[in-house]
Amino acid sequence: MEDRKLNEAESLDLIAAMIRNARTNQRARINCNIILVWGYVSVLVSLIVWVIKLYNAFSYSSLLWLLIPMICFPITKYMLSKDKMGVTSYIDRSIYYITILFVVICSTIGLSTLIMDFPVLFIEGLLVCIWMIIMGILLKSKPIIWGGIVGAVVSHTLLFIPDMISQIPLFVLTFVVSIIIPGHLFKKSISQNV
Repeated sequence: MEDRKLNEAESLDLIAAMIRNARTNQRARINCNIILVWGYVSVLVSLIVWVIKLYNAFSYSSLLWLLIPMICFPITKYMLSKDKMGVTSYIDRSIYYITILFVVICSTIGLSTLIMDFPVLFIEGLLVCIWMIIMGILLKSKPIIWGGIVGAVVSHTLLFIPDMISQIPLFVLTFVVSIIIPGHLFKKSISQNV
């Protein structure tokens, strides 16, 4: 690249572009870490519920899935508070409110299984995958979009497994392919030059 003298306008444009890029990369890292926290906590809680159901240790073990938002939401708030940029964009607010919406919907669906019986893991898995597809679109991340699509396909296979205990390992796989693997691919793609 050849060195040339920049005029005042070009210099300001370059500085503004560098600031935007730094802000975008920092926010992308924060959003990526939030996605990974949700993925890992979901897998861990699901495996705990699976083991408890497998050994019939606690009859209301499905209520333990409510630990996912109870653990992840405060961590999400904390991670967002670490953002030193101070200015939130429309995309940032959209991601935050869409996440709240999906947490409320998934929690109420989970609670409704106390009243009636329906394929809750299929519905929850599908909703998580839709959430990830929307996050991928907002973050402009193809791995997250494709992970959500693959996860949606995996969650449909839950309809062919009759009992919940047998469904849980496949439900865990839904989180792995729709959140954890795409989250790591997204994190790897973020520029470290900030």
